[in-house]
Amino acid sequence: MDAARLHRPRARRERGETLLEGPKLLSDALAAGVVVRTVFASPGDESHPDSFPVDDRALKRLADTESPRGPVAVIEIPEQGEIGKRDLLIAYGVSDPGNVGTLIRTAAAYGWAFGYTEGSADPWSPKVLRAGAGGQFQTTIHRFDDLPELPLVATVVEGGLPPSDLTDHQIAVLIGAEAAGLPAEVIDAARYKVTIQTPGPMESLNAAVAAGIVIHELSKRERNEVGQV
Repeated sequence: MDAARLHRPRARRERGETLLEGPKLLSDALAAGVVVRTVFASPGDESHPDSFPVDDRALKRLADTESPRGPVAVIEIPEQGEIGKRDLLIAYGVSDPGNVGTLIRTAAAYGWAFGYTEGSADPWSPKVLRAGAGGQFQTTIHRFDDLPELPLVATVVEGGLPPSDLTDHQIAVLIGAEAAGLPAEVIDAARYKVTIQTPGPMESLNAAVAAGIVIHELSKRERNEVGQV
């Protein structure tokens, strides 16, 4: 089945399309105005009126889960939008699809844009779409070959400021892979370095959890400024 090729990154790049699975993701994509090319579903699945019926074997080839929940849709990958005046969360070489999906979900929840660099999991892969829980359709996704011209905030394990100390607006927060963290040259290029101080004995946090804490703390800037008006 030709659509199954979209599990491969090269096919997604060449065709500008990807696969998503399940009625909730399909509903989110449709609500966001995403172009849906084809919808595949098991016979009798009436979750989408214009679906193309396929047997269970074909559905498993299209789906990304062991026990697929149809429908599975081929969608057009949305064009990269504008960052505007929003803050930006960047996955720097984060290869785990679950982490990248959760980072996108978190960015969308707080109204941030999302960026990624080479070495990161493809934000439009089926696994990352599933982990993002619709976040890809609620924010803009940007690939960066060079770091953006914004105040850069590097997340480091120790020696950085508490996130709540930052007052700059429209910043780019950089999250590295859990094992390696951010490269030294990226940390050196950052205007700020931030560290999460935890009361417990753990030395480091999951990348997506750390990003969530940093974004939550930084979101207090707006709330504090509103309270001072």
